Amino acid sequence: MIRRTWIRRRRLIAGAFLALLLGFLIFVVIDRRLKPTLQQIAEAKARVIATEAINEAVSRKVVGTIKWEDLYALRPDSRGRVVLVQPNTGEISRLTSDVAMAVQDTLKKVTETEIWIPLGQAFGSQILANVGPRICISVVPMGTVRTEISSKFEQAGINQIRHRIYLDVIAHVKIVVPLVSSDIEVRSQVPITEVMIMGEVPQVYFGIEGSRNNNNGQASGK
Repeated sequence: MIRRTWIRRRRLIAGAFLALLLGFLIFVVIDRRLKPTLQQIAEAKARVIATEAINEAVSRKVVGTIKWEDLYALRPDSRGRVVLVQPNTGEISRLTSDVAMAVQDTLKKVTETEIWIPLGQAFGSQILANVGPRICISVVPMGTVRTEISSKFEQAGINQIRHRIYLDVIAHVKIVVPLVSSDIEVRSQVPITEVMIMGEVPQVYFGIEGSRNNNNGQASGK
């Protein structure tokens, strides 16, 4: 009787151990298979959220309100040729600061977004795309935003140069999915204004800290 009880107990212990081992192996397999797919889906949704916030903020603060003359001034030489495009550093600083704050405010207003996807879709199977329990993916917007002004010269015709101004917005969004959490960076470059300049490419002084100049004094396409 005692021997039978001992054998039964050993079988129960062995069965419990095998169940735990099997559960651990299943968890490892699911973890390795699901992470990339879940993160890819979450990143795509997060980029949409951040891009919409950027576009809304830029439209509200920039479109129709900023002119090229607000940000730059042409400086001719004694012969009337444009030799310098000088930035209005104060206005540029104000613009980048206002847009950054507007994007941050827009992201803060976006509540945590939850996406429910079938387990089959998470495994990347088209046949099982709508099969299995649903997994929740949370996208949590963060308010970390950086803005920069960049510019580029483009050849627009004979003795004509187009000076185009861009607003570069870099936002960070946090994604929280089962088994993993990470931050992604979303970049958006928005053309905000431009001007046509007669003559050769002028020299450019770009002295605002935190901004960059992409043209390096050269006309694009050359």
